[in-house]
Amino acid sequence: MKKLVAIFKTSGGRSQTWSYQNPAQDRSSDEIRGILERLTLLTIFEKDGEKLFDHVVSAKYVETVETIIF
Repeated sequence: MKKLVAIFKTSGGRSQTWSYQNPAQDRSSDEIRGILERLTLLTIFEKDGEKLFDHVVSAKYVETVETIIF
């Protein structure tokens, strides 16, 4: 299973991780960055006055491989 994992900085300077399961992989890195930057424009992601998605730091695909033991 693959997922898109993005790291954001909060308005307080802390790291915030966000992930999306089974993303389409036909987008360029510029398109993905643009989509993630849209999250920074939303005001619904705030906690105790701190904006949780202030700016995008990085993004990557993470693939989990499960191996059945028995």
